[in-house]
Amino acid sequence: MSYNLGTADNPLIVLVDYADGILDAIVRADTEAGFMAAAIYAQMFFEVTTPVTDEDTGEVTQVGTGEYEQAKGVSIDRIGRVQLTAGTYDADGEELTAPTYDERFHANIRLMGSALDQYNDYGGDKVLRWHKWAMAWTLGGADLTDLNAAETGKTLQGVSLIDRASIRSPSRVWF
Repeated sequence: MSYNLGTADNPLIVLVDYADGILDAIVRADTEAGFMAAAIYAQMFFEVTTPVTDEDTGEVTQVGTGEYEQAKGVSIDRIGRVQLTAGTYDADGEELTAPTYDERFHANIRLMGSALDQYNDYGGDKVLRWHKWAMAWTLGGADLTDLNAAETGKTLQGVSLIDRASIRSPSRVWF
């Protein structure tokens, strides 16, 4: 299921589910570091800062620590790799066929509350942050080429946004 950011006459379908103040998205990246870079860019994480006082002037500035925390209203379910095919085993439990895995990093994203209400300037207009990244993926992303089963989605900067409706057997779901 996807969401229409446009109108009935001029639809702009993005590959997220949004209803009743909850946004869900499924992503996959080549690495967890690649996912984190995209999540930081989308402002789902922020850098923790610490105050530093200049000894000469007494001026206090905030300096980044290199540590990141999730923004308020953001939940990330880090799945990691996913199993593509189950292994087979004999009556004694001996493996006959090894399971296969997609070793890329998979995650479920859920945004609620203040995470849905944050704005960015975009060409002089105020645009909700999640609208901005969802539109960027939809309009600027390439169609998935290295896909699992019949999934559909878009890839932008090494991170794929996958349409939840195209995943036949999700490994985990939100409750």
